[in-house]
Amino acid sequence: MDRKLEKLSLLKPLTEDKARRLAKEAKLEHVWSSNALEGNSLTLEETSMIINDGITVGKSVKETLEAINLSQAYDYMLMLAEDKQELTETVIRQLNRMVMFNTVQTHELAGTYRKVKAWPKGYEEQPYVSPTAIADKMKQLINWSKENKERLHPVIYAANLHQKFVVIHPFSDGNGRTARLLMNLVLIQADYPVINISPTVRQEYMSTLAESRKNGKVEIFEEFITEYVLNKLS
Repeated sequence: MDRKLEKLSLLKPLTEDKARRLAKEAKLEHVWSSNALEGNSLTLEETSMIINDGITVGKSVKETLEAINLSQAYDYMLMLAEDKQELTETVIRQLNRMVMFNTVQTHELAGTYRKVKAWPKGYEEQPYVSPTAIADKMKQLINWSKENKERLHPVIYAANLHQKFVVIHPFSDGNGRTARLLMNLVLIQADYPVINISPTVRQEYMSTLAESRKNGKVEIFEEFITEYVLNKLS
């Protein structure tokens, strides 16, 4: 892991011009891949038709709205990054609200902390944080962020933020998509590229997160994300 971080430090972040050229492509890939990780069946091309051309593609209304919602939430995330917005509960709730708008049974659930128990599919023996503890855990997450954003390497900070948020799983839905937006928010603020987790490695991604929760060892997830950043920059 130390050698990977050393390699990261030797690589220059993207230039402004290169980042601009890749921005549209990165957004499309993010919307498609992040939704696909959650079971959305839209292809990359279909996602492009929806968010870039405004064309419906004969898929369900829910899947179409998920693409539109995440596209808008991604734009909001970019605005937050440009403004160097500090991480707050309000920011997190607004991101989730945009991700889930019009796709949950009641609008009130979007951006609202869940009031029911939850656990990851396939890992029922590892329930997420109890609903009664969510508010305190989110406050702790924000405090952790303030204390560690400047102390940790940006990629390690981003990976930890992602993992810690997923462990809490504060919302009724959209937690994974919100976590990936948060991770990319802090990466962009540190002049690193957007990292999009491919659906082809979904099992590794999910099992790595689950393993880090089970054993309390976030290092395996740190390595997973670090490898993604290295591949993106190489």
